[in-house]
Amino acid sequence: MSISIKHSNKFVQLAVVVFGLIAIGWLSQRVYFRLDLTSEKRYTLTESSRQFIKDLPSDMFVRVYLEGDLNSGFRRLSNATHEILEEFKAEGGSKFYFDLLNPGDFSAKEKKALQEELAEFGYQPQNVFENAEDGRQISSSVYPYAVVSYNDRVVAVNLLDNLPSRSGSENLNSSVEGLEFKFTSAFRKLLSDEKPRIAFLEGHGELDELDVIEATDALSSYYQVDRGQIGNDASVLSPYKAIIIAKPSKPFSEKDKFVLDQYLMNGGRLLYLIDAVNVTLDSLRQSPQTIGLFNDVNLGDQLFKYGVRVNPVVIEDIQAGRIMINARPNGQPQLVPVPWLYSPLLNTAQNHPVTRSINLVRGSFCGTIDTVGVNLAIQRQILLRSSQFTKLSQTPVMISMADVNKQPKQKDFRSPNQTVAVIQEGSFPSVFANRQVPEGLINVDQRKDKSIPTRMLVVADGDIIRNPVRFKQSNPQFLPLGYDEGSRQVYGNKDFIVNAVNYLCDEDGWMQLRGRHLTLRLLDKQKIAAGTTMWKWLNVALPLLVVLLTSLIFVFIRHRRYSN
Repeated sequence: MSISIKHSNKFVQLAVVVFGLIAIGWLSQRVYFRLDLTSEKRYTLTESSRQFIKDLPSDMFVRVYLEGDLNSGFRRLSNATHEILEEFKAEGGSKFYFDLLNPGDFSAKEKKALQEELAEFGYQPQNVFENAEDGRQISSSVYPYAVVSYNDRVVAVNLLDNLPSRSGSENLNSSVEGLEFKFTSAFRKLLSDEKPRIAFLEGHGELDELDVIEATDALSSYYQVDRGQIGNDASVLSPYKAIIIAKPSKPFSEKDKFVLDQYLMNGGRLLYLIDAVNVTLDSLRQSPQTIGLFNDVNLGDQLFKYGVRVNPVVIEDIQAGRIMINARPNGQPQLVPVPWLYSPLLNTAQNHPVTRSINLVRGSFCGTIDTVGVNLAIQRQILLRSSQFTKLSQTPVMISMADVNKQPKQKDFRSPNQTVAVIQEGSFPSVFANRQVPEGLINVDQRKDKSIPTRMLVVADGDIIRNPVRFKQSNPQFLPLGYDEGSRQVYGNKDFIVNAVNYLCDEDGWMQLRGRHLTLRLLDKQKIAAGTTMWKWLNVALPLLVVLLTSLIFVFIRHRRYSN
């Protein structure tokens, strides 16, 4: 009797184990669960992203084309994309769908349709070259893109960050870091029925609409972009989330300064792009040399009160862009690229959401910025700097096209890391405190002498937002913002401007996703090279030793148990 009971208990235990495994398998297919044990929480969505995707009004669908026979780098990016979409799916439930597609399985017609769809967003297949085992170089096309659809709207997402100044591993890590921001950015574009309003200020010789058409087009994905003058209405700026002051060349009146000041006091956001020295490359092309003079736009006292000073100097930097000059002025024109020290390639701060993971920013006749004031209730962060080999020229400064023939001497460039852009956040004092309101203004509400918490960004170069325009008066042709004609590279000017405005207008911390950092844990190549032989023998011998030792232990235990 005792034997049957013992066998019955074993069957019950076996049945419990079997049904338990079946239940776990069934639940694992229907319930998505993962415990994030990483120090930087790389597999966890931020609270703002989770809440955003939970509140989807209707269905959203994501198609990812980064699948197929990929190398290890793209495979890692593909896996990371899959993982974050699983996280979105877990939060969005039945309103969020995604599909992973392999373009290699497409027919020729389907592949052409895909390329045409991506081309509408400015994306092309990435050509990847790899060496085969027999030494041949194999070329393949990769599509590191996703297409997000919501109702009748569609937007594409570039999953790959590819900065020339970085290694492949660093670009890959940056791409993985930016996935959550890129997808939530696309979601916001699709769901924004009423876009916030921003405006370019006019009336003080600012850049015209053609000069900033690239920036306007990029910003219009997020905002309704207007242009206009201040006039006599003190409340005219109230509807706008941010005001952009792009390279003014005429003095501001006290009325306009008061309107800007009170706009800031009430929480408005300001982006100043100011040239303190009046000189342009266009003027040099009309005349072999020119004099750079102080460009007084009557904003010095106001910016000083807010904590910054734009200095009337011109930066020369050995880390510079290129321009095209005619090497044969007396014969058949021959344009050649030459370094132009007055177009510094500015280094970007990698610890701030505005400038993290963007390319160098191309400047033109940049000035410098000093931070001033004490006991101000603000925080500052430098966003753009010159290189360590920088030279400053005080106004008035003589600038000549013949400077391209001079070989720069490193000993002359002793003013390193000059500040060109700084962002400030906090409560600012009013420059009109204890002063009368300028005459002629209407709709003047009760003025404030200290702002509510807000933000402003000051850049000592108005040309950072300016896109080159050819044949402006007749048949304008636009070159990309940040385009370097000599090297044919496009630098990070557009990303800088878009990120700057997005950060200024950000109310819920969405832009902080751009500052997310994932630790890049790479193997030590020197140690690998030094210990290759040991690791090879260990990988071959250790499994055999484990099997042999396990067999001996099993034989010994069996011998002890059954020897009697």
